Amino acid sequence: MESFDIIKPCTLLEPFIKYYWILDYENNLVEPIRVIPYGCVQFTLYLGGKINSLGSNNDSSYKDQAVVTGQISSYFDVVPQGKIRLITIVFKPFGAKPFFDFPISEIKNNIIPIKDINNNDWLDLEKRLSDCKDNKSIIACLEENLLVKLKKNNLFNSYFNINYDRVLSAIGRIESSKGCVNIKELSSLVCLSDKQFNRIFADYVGINPKHFLRIVRYQSVLLKLQNSNLSDYKDIDLHDLVYDFGYYDQSHLINNFKEFTGYTPREYISLFSPCSEYFSNL
Repeated sequence: MESFDIIKPCTLLEPFIKYYWILDYENNLVEPIRVIPYGCVQFTLYLGGKINSLGSNNDSSYKDQAVVTGQISSYFDVVPQGKIRLITIVFKPFGAKPFFDFPISEIKNNIIPIKDINNNDWLDLEKRLSDCKDNKSIIACLEENLLVKLKKNNLFNSYFNINYDRVLSAIGRIESSKGCVNIKELSSLVCLSDKQFNRIFADYVGINPKHFLRIVRYQSVLLKLQNSNLSDYKDIDLHDLVYDFGYYDQSHLINNFKEFTGYTPREYISLFSPCSEYFSNL
């Protein structure tokens, strides 16, 4: 049995949050689920059965607790056991920064229990969400807490606005180029030195811009595959993908794709329906 709901945020939170999703899942078979990088930080509350995280920097088990997952630079697997419920906030690439009191780069490639970040607001949210009975009350609880954090942190000062706009402009250029733009062009776009741009981008997004570019590029490949309605993995034209997304050659494309998913493009298509979580309007 499985139910999966995606909910868009309210207008005030829309600049920071892509969406919320709530998954109710029950499966007696212990089957791994592949998690791949898609350029976003997320908060998740695990309720019910245990979930094992395998192949990440910190192989762990999660049950009845909230965690924040930083930007990930490679794939890992999770193995759900029994009946579980997941409640998740998916932040936009630059959207987590206002809600946490540390540089987002500090949690790169890590899954951190909320109790370990020493923030009473997040601990309070963890407790309140555990008591919610339906999706409507869950979203109301999430948004009330997030709006309080926005107000409390005095985010809209001149420093935040300037750097927020810089990162927003850089990400807009990265997306429009499908990840095919160099760091010097991005630094020039936002009127910073390369060193300043790398530091501010990592602080807000959680990963350095060079690595983020590579994630966006392979997510762009996934989007093209998603929209191609391929009936067979043999239909993939790797030459077209190399040309469209600025890879040096097929080997470069395959190695990049395999780094992030664990599979070559053809292997991936044979196992999964391709979907770009970064670009899809779910």
